[in-house]
Amino acid sequence: MLKKNGICTLCSAMIMLLLPWCAVTFAKGDSGMVICFLLFFAVNPMAAICVGLFAGRKLKATWFQPLLLSALFLVGAWVFFDMGEWAFLLYAGIYLFLGYSAAAIAAVLVKKKG
Repeated sequence: MLKKNGICTLCSAMIMLLLPWCAVTFAKGDSGMVICFLLFFAVNPMAAICVGLFAGRKLKATWFQPLLLSALFLVGAWVFFDMGEWAFLLYAGIYLFLGYSAAAIAAVLVKKKG
């Protein structure tokens, strides 16, 4: 399980840290804004749900993954966009809610299955 946790953590870091850095570094002007909107409203929520589904399969060993994803988002947003912006706390809270909701649903389904 340690290897799978490491892979999930690495994927979370790449999505929440590397993608915003790429958006800030390589996309200029309006295209950068479009990429940020895609990240905030499509990529990051899907990542939170996927991490939650992963965590829900073995909740005792992976309970921290949705929390880590939200924390990495907050760090990445504050470093690459605007330090201390309170709106990013709202996004992090939504991603945390999505992740743990997906984890709870996955845990219930796994428990029912076997």
